[in-house]
Amino acid sequence: MADADELLKKAGGLFSKLGTTLKQTTKQVTGLGRGTVRLELDRTKAAPGEALRGRVVLALTEDVDAKRLTVSLHAHQRTIELQRRDGQRIAASQRSEIFRFDHELGGATRYTSDTLAFSLIVPPDALDKRAAPGSHPVADAIRSVASVMGPTVGPIEWSVSARLEIGWGRDLTHAVDVVVAL
Repeated sequence: MADADELLKKAGGLFSKLGTTLKQTTKQVTGLGRGTVRLELDRTKAAPGEALRGRVVLALTEDVDAKRLTVSLHAHQRTIELQRRDGQRIAASQRSEIFRFDHELGGATRYTSDTLAFSLIVPPDALDKRAAPGSHPVADAIRSVASVMGPTVGPIEWSVSARLEIGWGRDLTHAVDVVVAL
């Protein structure tokens, strides 16, 4: 019986180590239980040429080895293209990135819970930005005429995002929508 009890103890120890390793691997790959990255902006409205200021708050449950920490200013615009298929008119919607500026707050290092300040300048021509036209001039002309009859582009949507890039794991991210207007 002593051999069976000893064998069960060793098997229990092995499964305990395996469970701990699996738990750490799961945390590494999924990012669950690692903590959060949160953006705090001083204000969510800015005019072209003004600065958006804020903080990135790292609330980590344990130290994390990461490739870098970035904060980005993005602009997207939804476009609608009318297409004909089998005699029917089909509207295809696409969200295009028309502007992106990345600002690196930190490079490859071990990150701990911390708060880092940042400032991003809204481009002076922010209100003039539009989604890039298609590659076919006739299609662009048709879209221009069709836009008079019905809107084919949506408003420009601006956002600020923070990303803690983790090698061999899920990045921790957070985004906040902002308004760019005069």
